[in-house]
Amino acid sequence: MKNRHGVLLGLIVLALFCIVGICAAQADNATEGHITEITDDIEPYNGPIGADNALYGLKIAMEDLDETFTFNATERLEKRINHASIRIAEAKREMAMNRTSYAERALELYWQKLNRTETALTTYPSNATGLLHAQEMITKHQLVLENLLLAHPNNTGLARAYNNSLALERKFEEKTAIRLDRMMTRDNKTILKFVRIELKERGRSGDGDGEHAETEEQTRDEQRDKINPPGQENRNGNGNADDNQRGNSRNK
Repeated sequence: MKNRHGVLLGLIVLALFCIVGICAAQADNATEGHITEITDDIEPYNGPIGADNALYGLKIAMEDLDETFTFNATERLEKRINHASIRIAEAKREMAMNRTSYAERALELYWQKLNRTETALTTYPSNATGLLHAQEMITKHQLVLENLLLAHPNNTGLARAYNNSLALERKFEEKTAIRLDRMMTRDNKTILKFVRIELKERGRSGDGDGEHAETEEQTRDEQRDKINPPGQENRNGNGNADDNQRGNSRNK
């Protein structure tokens, strides 16, 4: 009887591993033309230790320690992106309560999390499990940050966080050879369309002089102009304006 139960338990565990593997493969095997919907569902943080708490530094240290001792690269990347999402939630809470300094604290840590993610990307193969899901989450962060910028148009920390997410998005594109084009449907839903970047297109965009690369950048800028809230044309006016730099280069 015990042997029978042991065999049954082993089969259940094996089935669970198979299910997890299939889900991960589905999340990361998006082909050209794949479409998914994204929403601003990052709610203001409601946990016990927010950015205003005396134990906040300890909380961040424990998160970093958890990432460090997560030896599976896919799980570590997922935790890092999830922690970045928590930083946005914390910033949402502090801005809703008009506590700007604490919001800036959370946004600064968001930047640090994105910077570590960008550094770690160089160690991943282009087909590594979890990359496309992380790329999708970073694009989702942009949607959330844009909505926050609409409510807080003069917040330089938000503008910097938005710029950082754009820069990381481009790094993911270089790694995965997939671009996530964001569009609005007729019923006002935000969707992402997965578009494969051809090798020659990536090469041209790397030198900055190709006509095709410039056309692509113009198309993406026009798309963002349609999505970004009114009055945010100068959202990058903190000295790190990637979009403004691109505009200046075109006018030369």
